[in-house]
Amino acid sequence: MTGQPDSSCRFFDRLAPGPLIIAHRGFRACFPENTLAAFGASLGRCGMIELDVRLSRDGVAVVVHDRLLTRISNAAQVAAGLGLTSLAVCDWRLDQLRRLDAGSWFLQADPFGTLTDGIADRGRLRTMLPQRIASLREVLAWAVFHRMPLNIELKDLENARLNEQLATAVVREVARARAGALVLLSSFNHSLLRFCRGLAPAIATAALQEGRHPSDLIDSLRSLGVCAYHPSDALADSAVIRAVRAAGLHVNVFTINDPVRQRQLFAAGTTGIFTDFPDNVSGTNPHPPDC
Repeated sequence: MTGQPDSSCRFFDRLAPGPLIIAHRGFRACFPENTLAAFGASLGRCGMIELDVRLSRDGVAVVVHDRLLTRISNAAQVAAGLGLTSLAVCDWRLDQLRRLDAGSWFLQADPFGTLTDGIADRGRLRTMLPQRIASLREVLAWAVFHRMPLNIELKDLENARLNEQLATAVVREVARARAGALVLLSSFNHSLLRFCRGLAPAIATAALQEGRHPSDLIDSLRSLGVCAYHPSDALADSAVIRAVRAAGLHVNVFTINDPVRQRQLFAAGTTGIFTDFPDNVSGTNPHPPDC
């Protein structure tokens, strides 16, 4: 492919104009990440929500960032009772994952210090517990109801067969929910993006990147058929942003919590920024696209 895909790149045309605020794993600074609580708290604060998907043992796309369940759940305490020795997401069936408390860890960890600083409300959080690990199907239904665009990051499962199973499951759920107009698929695994394009060319895709840019960046992005480039902050210099935008592609930079840096990036022509604090960003335009 030598140019942009046609219908898939309409995704960004459907978004409201102005700086695009993307809630990273939901409003994760004040709520347990990748949960319906964090997504619900993002409403009115962002123009898109980013989430992560992995594959359960029974082949269901589930909304979890880490390979292991230890950081964001009580899996270590629950595993023995289920006869499980592994704490990897891929070794748990959906019904087993649903037994976990994926929210209480936030009260102890206070990962952004928002509970200590009084920004997050500990009492309110307690009323929302437990939070469960959600299937992608559940989150897509929620997003369609609220007309909230989603950036679904497909995690690299480091196995070609499993990656293809994950992509197939995700595309199937998006089609089932009739949510294609609301979805942007992204991954650090660019071969996986090509596979997604082959499965569903009408669904928009974006290339995640850290470390260093691909060689021949613009040609590389065009060959992937992506609509957007998602570099880390360390890679997001003004020259790269201008070059990618001049090529007709969008640039969304991760993960930017500093308001000064956010303003710099938008001034440089960045389409959007991923942030853990969507309420701290001025210029938020929460109006979602029409399906």
